Amino acid sequence: MHKKIILGILLILGMFFLNACGTNEEEIKTQMAPILTYTNDKEENIKFVRTKSYDGMTIKEFTDSRYYYEVTPEGRLMTVFLRNTPGNTSPDLATEEEILLKAEDNLKRLDYEVEKFKTVVAYNESLKQYESVSREKQGELFTGNNIYIQYTSDGTLISISFKYENPDVLSTVDKITVDEAKEIIINYFSANASTEEFSSRLTKEIIKHEVDVYNNKKVYNLYFTLEIEEGKNFNFVYAVSTESGIILYRKEL
Repeated sequence: MHKKIILGILLILGMFFLNACGTNEEEIKTQMAPILTYTNDKEENIKFVRTKSYDGMTIKEFTDSRYYYEVTPEGRLMTVFLRNTPGNTSPDLATEEEILLKAEDNLKRLDYEVEKFKTVVAYNESLKQYESVSREKQGELFTGNNIYIQYTSDGTLISISFKYENPDVLSTVDKITVDEAKEIIINYFSANASTEEFSSRLTKEIIKHEVDVYNNKKVYNLYFTLEIEEGKNFNFVYAVSTESGIILYRKEL
């Protein structure tokens, strides 16, 4: 009797172990899929490093001969970053056109369609680095799914990071019009101590807009440039909820 009980327990444990192994193998396969799409290394050179936790989200870290990769259990790449960041870069400064081509090449290697993205390149003088921001489009609207890539001044890739949103949010009905959103920003400018003195220069006509997704909410990106001092321009960007009219994001440079 006891032998039968023990055999039964061993059988159950054996089945559990096999199922666990199978699930683990399936998860690893899912997580490695985007890495294998991007890397030039062979599969046997991809190694699991460790499990991390960011804001309650589990992240798996892998490596190949050049990069570290952070991947969600569902197989979404969160970051790709160079294992050894170069201490000294070439004195040759890459052009914006060269960085744009590198950004498009990276999109292709990541298995994205370049045509579905709008990519902008900027050079950070203080960091001596380039950054490209590729924003996914759905017609004339932006989905909120963005890819940020950093490069050294000579064009060496440093890191890639990904922002994911739900594009279905774009189909929600707007309760706030673009004109109302612009009026909200103009009123904010008039009431805010740091911008009040420039409010007379702000009109609806100079405010440009896009429809985007931010933190799973459909928003109007409103942006404009004002001359704050003679010969000195400031750029302003605001994300206004199309549902509530609340300013969800602001960037004042």
